[in-house]
Amino acid sequence: MAGSMLKLMTREQVFLVEQAMEEMDRYYDEEKRMLRNVEDGRGDRHSTRGSAHYAVGLLIRNGGGDVERACAVLDQVLKQQLDAPDEIFHGTFKTSPQAAEPPRGGYPWKRFGPGFAYYLTSTLEKISGHLAEELGAEGEGRQLVGGKDVEQALTRAADRVIPSVWRSYDPNWREFIACAFAVILEHFEPQLPPELVRRMDEAMDKAVTGSIDRQLSDAVPMNTNIELMHLFIVHYYGHRYGNEAWIRHADHQAEQFLEDFAEFGTLAEFNSTTYYGVDLTVLGLIRQYARTDRFKAIGHTIEHGLWETIALFYHPGLENMAGPYARAYEMEMTAHSSMGVFLYLAFGERLKHLAAVNCETGHDPMIALVGVDVPEQVKRKLLGEPEERLVTRRYRELCERDQPGKNRFVCTATAWLERNLMIGACSGSRNTNGQLHPATMHWRSGDGGRYSLRLIRREPEGSWNTHLRGYSVDAAASPGKLTAAVTLETGGKALDVYFEVCGPGVTAANVSPLVWTFPGLSLRVEAEAPEPIVRERDGGGCVEIIYPYRPVSPEDVSHMAFQLKVT
Repeated sequence: MAGSMLKLMTREQVFLVEQAMEEMDRYYDEEKRMLRNVEDGRGDRHSTRGSAHYAVGLLIRNGGGDVERACAVLDQVLKQQLDAPDEIFHGTFKTSPQAAEPPRGGYPWKRFGPGFAYYLTSTLEKISGHLAEELGAEGEGRQLVGGKDVEQALTRAADRVIPSVWRSYDPNWREFIACAFAVILEHFEPQLPPELVRRMDEAMDKAVTGSIDRQLSDAVPMNTNIELMHLFIVHYYGHRYGNEAWIRHADHQAEQFLEDFAEFGTLAEFNSTTYYGVDLTVLGLIRQYARTDRFKAIGHTIEHGLWETIALFYHPGLENMAGPYARAYEMEMTAHSSMGVFLYLAFGERLKHLAAVNCETGHDPMIALVGVDVPEQVKRKLLGEPEERLVTRRYRELCERDQPGKNRFVCTATAWLERNLMIGACSGSRNTNGQLHPATMHWRSGDGGRYSLRLIRREPEGSWNTHLRGYSVDAAASPGKLTAAVTLETGGKALDVYFEVCGPGVTAANVSPLVWTFPGLSLRVEAEAPEPIVRERDGGGCVEIIYPYRPVSPEDVSHMAFQLKVT
């Protein structure tokens, strides 16, 4: 019956499905039978993961031709799976049919111990540095190659032999697509051709096998959202196929995850609105589709504990979560996250604006299916103006590109929340990921404008969203004040350490070394750092206050210190 599942949904669930499908329908390529990748901005590539989520939405909507289209999309998604039992990427999916095949036969990865990916990366970095020195030492009469050119050339050459994670393949597509397939098989298997179901089951056998190999090898560490998906898919398909070894693996790993969670009641991807949205989706999958009471109970404990932490850092007036962020793309909760969708499901029409379309909207049909489970005592904290408060929580981070056994540091997060201001900070992190935001501010001006400030870094003219070694920040938030101590030991690499301030009407006009004045906020600044360079971002609305670090030798170690005080 057309739309039969929609008739069983609440008004909020129906809205999420219909909004997501209206958006995804726009990007459907009838010829390729896949969604165009809206994130790359070009439209000449297609998204394997996005297409799997589109198939979920089509089957929920079940309008004229939707089931047939879903079957065609699933056929194309299945064709993107990598079938290579001896390779590290076995069972995952190409991110796009236009993506190149990762190289095969480069090395016998299963023979190496945990952390070999870390050692391989760090070894290549050292080799490229020495190679640049050797080329530079050959003197006059030779066209010298810059160190960065050498590093990039060596990386490109290595990528032709070794399947480099994130560049030649994405291991996480196993877990994302396996979750989407679980929902499809759970609800819609009778509507699908038996041959398609058979192919989906074969694909899931490969995906789960590859996911387990990855988890046991620790070759490519799993961040929190992927680890939760791993637990769910191994449990779900283990029961579907009667695979006792998979079931035991899932049960054991779930108990270990719960034990780790109980240490501080927090997750490694701490305070991340992007990944909390995925976490809540997977915990909803466990709540709805887990096959044993114990597995459901573990998910229930983590889901409710996560909401407790969310409530501590959430500011109802600013409709955002205070920093710090262990991993984040954007400073606004609604920009790259499904958190607003969950709040809309929990509170209805009053928060409908938080569920507007963003780059995560393709997940919304699945979120609509699993729903939301916010403890009643937490709901009260998520509405109304926040109490003025100082929050302190600890979490154990995962540095996914560092040496196993030395990549799980205990961090302390502090946040100050008042009526129109949030300050966030963390200390103890040694993560190399640029998505770590250890020092942040958010505020609201008198006319309702919303603003943000974050401390980030990059190589000159490069991107902040990279992994860089030798840069760390220990920061603290207190009433009306943010402090940050920066350590720089980069092996001779130049960096720009800078504060990015964004919001309506932000300009460089009232930024001096000692006082920064923006709409709705003035800061007195004390900086033990080089003289700053103030630059307005092209397009307006953002200012960068840049403190350049230019080491003289690879052995240089430097420090910067900042105190920002609200006046």
